[in-house]
Amino acid sequence: MDLSFTPQEREAMYSVLCVLVKADYRSRDNELGQLSEFAKELGLDESFHPIPKSQLEGLAYETLKKMPMEKKRVFSRMMTQIARSDGHFGPSERAFVIEILEMCEIPFVHR
Repeated sequence: MDLSFTPQEREAMYSVLCVLVKADYRSRDNELGQLSEFAKELGLDESFHPIPKSQLEGLAYETLKKMPMEKKRVFSRMMTQIARSDGHFGPSERAFVIEILEMCEIPFVHR
């Protein structure tokens, strides 16, 4: 990754990705593997505790919304990769991704 994310951005991004993995209640090895790769990319270790889903809107969405467009595109790509990694982009995952895209003003990156 050639962009430098702030600690708040990394926390917000990874927390949203953690919720996305669980959105369809089908956490597969591929999704968990992809999530682990993104944790490494973001410089997070096993001791990191993501923001709980119930607190995302108050603690993560505003951070994501304020990120520059280039960072938003990187994050959108991460969400797409997680959602597609198990071969099933279900309605629950789609609804959550759309919520993030709309509330945080993030463009959809499909690859």
